[in-house]
Amino acid sequence: MRMSRVENIFTFGGRHKLAALALVILVSAIALNGLKYLRIDTSYESLISEQDADWPAYQQTVADFGSDNTTIVYIKDDDLWTPEKLFLLEELMFELEEIDKVEKVESVFSALSIRDADGYLEIDPLLEMIPSNEQEADALRDNAVYSPLITGNLISEDGTVIAINVIVDRSGRDPDFNRAFDRQIEDVLAPLRDRFNEVFQIGPPRLNAEIERAMFADLQLLTPLSSLVLFASILYFLRTGVSCVIPIATSLVSISWTFGFMGYAGIPLSLLTAIVPSLVIVIGSTEDTHMLNAYLHGVKNRKPDRARAVRYMASHVGLPIFITSFTTAIGFFSNALSEIPLIREFAYTAAFAMLANLVATVLVVPLLLTLMGPKRNSLGAVDEMPTGLVGKIQRVLDIVGEKHGPKVMIITACLLIGFGYTATRVQVSNDPLSYFHDDNLLVRHADQVHEDLAGVQLYYLTLTGTGPYFFREPENMKLLERVVAVLRAQTVTDDTGGRVAAYDKVIALSDYIALLNREKNGTDIAFHRVPDTRSEIDQFLAGLNRGDIERFVTADESRVNIVVRHNLSDSHQLNRTLEDVERRIARFLPGSVSYHVTGENLMINRAAESLFASQVESLIILISIIMVIMSVLYTSVLAGLVSLLPNMIPVVFNFGIMGLFEIPLNPGTATVAAIAVGIAVDDTIHLMTRYAEQCRKEPDQKIAAQNTVRSQAVPVISTSISLALGFGVLYFSGFQIVAQFGLLAALTMIYALLSDLLVTPVVLRTIRLVGMYEIIGLTLDKKVLDSCPLFTGMTKYQIKKSILLSQLGDFKQGDVIMKQGTRERKLYVILEGQVEIVREEGDQIVKIVELGEGSVIGEIAFVHDDVERSATARALGNTKMMSMEWESTRKGLRFYPGIAALLNANIGRILGERLATTTRQLARVKE
Repeated sequence: MRMSRVENIFTFGGRHKLAALALVILVSAIALNGLKYLRIDTSYESLISEQDADWPAYQQTVADFGSDNTTIVYIKDDDLWTPEKLFLLEELMFELEEIDKVEKVESVFSALSIRDADGYLEIDPLLEMIPSNEQEADALRDNAVYSPLITGNLISEDGTVIAINVIVDRSGRDPDFNRAFDRQIEDVLAPLRDRFNEVFQIGPPRLNAEIERAMFADLQLLTPLSSLVLFASILYFLRTGVSCVIPIATSLVSISWTFGFMGYAGIPLSLLTAIVPSLVIVIGSTEDTHMLNAYLHGVKNRKPDRARAVRYMASHVGLPIFITSFTTAIGFFSNALSEIPLIREFAYTAAFAMLANLVATVLVVPLLLTLMGPKRNSLGAVDEMPTGLVGKIQRVLDIVGEKHGPKVMIITACLLIGFGYTATRVQVSNDPLSYFHDDNLLVRHADQVHEDLAGVQLYYLTLTGTGPYFFREPENMKLLERVVAVLRAQTVTDDTGGRVAAYDKVIALSDYIALLNREKNGTDIAFHRVPDTRSEIDQFLAGLNRGDIERFVTADESRVNIVVRHNLSDSHQLNRTLEDVERRIARFLPGSVSYHVTGENLMINRAAESLFASQVESLIILISIIMVIMSVLYTSVLAGLVSLLPNMIPVVFNFGIMGLFEIPLNPGTATVAAIAVGIAVDDTIHLMTRYAEQCRKEPDQKIAAQNTVRSQAVPVISTSISLALGFGVLYFSGFQIVAQFGLLAALTMIYALLSDLLVTPVVLRTIRLVGMYEIIGLTLDKKVLDSCPLFTGMTKYQIKKSILLSQLGDFKQGDVIMKQGTRERKLYVILEGQVEIVREEGDQIVKIVELGEGSVIGEIAFVHDDVERSATARALGNTKMMSMEWESTRKGLRFYPGIAALLNANIGRILGERLATTTRQLARVKE
């Protein structure tokens, strides 16, 4: 893209104010219309991979054994077993059964009492009627606590807690269901809270409703807080109040466009897409800051003329702004490779938001600057050391970089190795409960249910036989019993390092049969097992109603189901236990029995495993794209590698910190790395673009790098600190995963800052850069291309690149280009104008020759060290010169061997021709 085109685009809003304003209003109106289609979705489905192969098996299991979507109503009271309170609980159960979409209600009112009664097996409802006195109530409590099928499931071991399990049919997938169901449950429970010590409900509907409530709380808190941080940082670093209005204006426009896009695209407002407004404010402001910084320098350089300052801004930062906006958008969009819809929708939304912000910036910033931009430069000169906090930070970094450059690289390498190792310890987690902070009431309630009863999470393990009544056979029922034993024996490491049971409660049909067998045999514990004969199993099954066991066996008894309740929130830990269970049962299950482990919770956890793969894919694609862009932009693969080096450091540090402090990879933290690369490369692009410009003016690459860093210190440091503070605002989110995202992203911005201002300058000193936009934008007289002996045999592209790898200078009438008697290893090429060559002989100045465009002078001093100039070169009128200094040219061309070989050959040919000419002239003199 030609620089003139970039400048035209970036000044459009200033040159055509009414058109730009009309365009902004039109697009905003269209976007606002899309808001009516915007919906809210905090359901589990967005956490499950659509590609999960378990969907058909899960749906079949739910059809056979009922839904795994269970809400637990928890009721605790020291005097729970009184007629009055049991009557209230019975009324509660009836009310719960009347709620729409309730499939089944399990409680002590529906549980079975299986007891030995003086040699007879008694199978009756536990609570056929409300006891009439305290003695009957106490007996009822003792009977309930006695049953292993009830304790830990429907009643606590001490009898002070009762649970009512409300099983919900979610086959309709109504996105408004969770909110409505949660409200209905709360309405039913509200009158009971004054009658019992503690009453609450917990389950998927409440979890999703809590996510929705916390999401809106985040929007109300984080968006204005992000705006405040943005306003304060710009005011502090740029020292102009008027400029604070501009980023807020572009952010508001971008946010409205983004919400409209979400409405039209059918992307819902979720716990991740809800943070996009904050990201737009924080990230979008970085480009505004670079533009405002350039504008302020333009005010000083171009006098207090707003239009000129805007053009100066466009010419200096226009192209980098385009590139950085696209790399940031690509950074977000790369997360679209995730199999988790929640992350994928966030990727689409955030990527669109970044591009929308670019368009809003291009239209709004020049418009506002031409109307109300500052007319006084509050910053120093472009290449001067900044003042204030930025200056202090930059001085420290300069000292560290210049005096301890090798040590910095060694320390950086050591840290990369160390953090690379700790990064291997990062685990994954996708449990929705872990999205909240540990002190959240919902999390505390889940822990309370786990401690008093069993974990609120569950999954199914189903066994399928070869035909009807398969599991009536003792050997097959014993296989079921053995699988249950494997599940109960499974252990995990707790917080203290000890081993504890992995699962809180495991219930299967074999447990009913074993309990019936024990009670039939006089409560002898030795008979708490599946009996050895088919007739006994037939007898026991005949004593059970279908409704009592429908969750555990199909009507034809060809499939059985094991219900497992647990409290494992670590996806990695849960998935490892399941792998161990499957490996162990596979050893003894015959080929006639197949098994399947399924559950909504498990699909959520399995989706977490894809986070690693999607992260690797996202980073590889993003890095490849950025490298290609940078390699093309700066016409060198090396430039692409250089641009990646300082931006891969923050990524490694990020994963290393996660592993070191045991921060899991979850839907929040999984997006940090790719986003960090997309954002952090922004400052690198600005630095490299500025460095390429400096290389044209300054032959000493060390000085060029120093000037580059100083000129970019204000925007780089201010945007990095603003980003860190802006991301840090997310730490106050009601979601732990958003807080972790904010904290890690904030730290990553600091790593990127140090990397850009410490590592990048060290690397830049080793190369010279030429931008593709400079090559395209450079115009040369055809005479230079055709007649200059230095460029013989070179393509137009190679000639332009050679010129841009050197230094360019403008001279006026009479200016001395090179002085007789001086020593400098530099040659010159006349690009525009004319030069006279004169020689001082005593008091006389003898004019030797006039040279025009394409002529080469000073080539002998360029090749040979310690050679005095034999003549003086002076400009005749306005003249543009290209100069090649030996050391900087040698360094600059070592990465372009093809061009270096042609230049060296041409310089040798020029020297040979000059020597031949001199020899001929001497021969004539002798004659």
